[in-house]
Amino acid sequence: MYFALALALLLPSMAIWLRLATGTWLHPAALFPMWWAFAARAPMIIAHDEPVSPGAVLWVIAASVTVSLSAIAGNGGLASHSTLRPPHASRIEQTLLGWLMLVSLLLGMASSLTFATASGVALSDLTNISKLVVVSNQVYVARVNDLGEAMAPPRLSQALLPFVYLAPVLGGMVLVLRREIRWKALALASLLPAISVTVLQTTKAAVLFSASLFLSSYFGTRLRVGNLKVFTKTHIVLSVALGFAAAAFFFATGLARMASTDTALSDIVRVKLVTAAFGHMSVFSTWLNQYWTQSFTPTLGSFTFAGPLEMLGLHQRAPGLFDNVVELVAGETSNIFTGFRPLIEDFSMPGALAILAILGATSGAAFRSVAAGNAGAVPVLIAAYMTILWTPITWFWVYNSLTATIVVIGLIILTIRLLRGTNRSAPSRVETSVVTT
Repeated sequence: MYFALALALLLPSMAIWLRLATGTWLHPAALFPMWWAFAARAPMIIAHDEPVSPGAVLWVIAASVTVSLSAIAGNGGLASHSTLRPPHASRIEQTLLGWLMLVSLLLGMASSLTFATASGVALSDLTNISKLVVVSNQVYVARVNDLGEAMAPPRLSQALLPFVYLAPVLGGMVLVLRREIRWKALALASLLPAISVTVLQTTKAAVLFSASLFLSSYFGTRLRVGNLKVFTKTHIVLSVALGFAAAAFFFATGLARMASTDTALSDIVRVKLVTAAFGHMSVFSTWLNQYWTQSFTPTLGSFTFAGPLEMLGLHQRAPGLFDNVVELVAGETSNIFTGFRPLIEDFSMPGALAILAILGATSGAAFRSVAAGNAGAVPVLIAAYMTILWTPITWFWVYNSLTATIVVIGLIILTIRLLRGTNRSAPSRVETSVVTT
């Protein structure tokens, strides 16, 4: 473990050097190793009893080098180019994004309300904590034990679920592009549908998905208007405050899964949260050790592109993606194999690195285009950021609902460009500068 932890020091060193070379953490070449500097090292410090092999760390380093070099190539070099006069969002763009966000927010909340009423919860009881805890536990037990269709979500609730994820993508854009306080408040409220899903169904993924989509959209849109800063004082203060709030929220969700509000169970919930948040490196390490002893049978995209394939009706994704779990030292089990396992299962290690190279090149090219003021490339950059942020958990493209969200936001941006005219949306080539530090 100590050798693996020491080896992982290469990741923050790489991330810091690339940040200095590119001028911003928003550059995918710096973002990927920075994110994994935390995602790889934090588990070995916080969940230090869980074993992590040096081989797993070496793979993360190889993946980081591959993505970073490819992103630099896609960007056309290390320097970050930005427009001197970023194009302002048109009134059509501001209005359409704002109202689509509001409609998505309302329909996303309707998904949870439909689910609540179908689960026997009266609307007047939604503020009754004891009632919600019982319902949440029943839903969780039914989902985990696969008790059949008795507790299956109603069709209307499922049909409205995509709006839970579309709202925060639009919210991130609106927060940057609208100056009015009421619209900024509504943009922050775009996370409420996901919070309601987690409260009712105790599924942390809904909040994590929505928060990641919101941040990817927010920073992608800030880059589009010429703002390359990430760790500002405001962002740091908000991150700390929201971090504590998220920890308390997920702790309460853990208690709800146990059908209890008794804080005496805090130790059990704490262990579950720690292993869920920081068990991925040990889980990936365990699987990687087993991978070397097995014969390789490539599945050629059935995991990596499970979402798009299911949308096209060519493949049906199995619940949980992988049917095996890893026993952790803490006594819990986990199936968080990171986003690397689907790639390796589908294409082998060299093939996985090739896919990561494509991710890097695409994200680098999208970064350069958005930094130059091209709003049409923002959905591509959002998808790249989301893919990077979710690699410690799983491969982003295994989810058809999230794949559909990216497609829809792309169609929305395309529609806006058609409405405002492509000539006005393209900045002059001479209006660019190079960001240096």
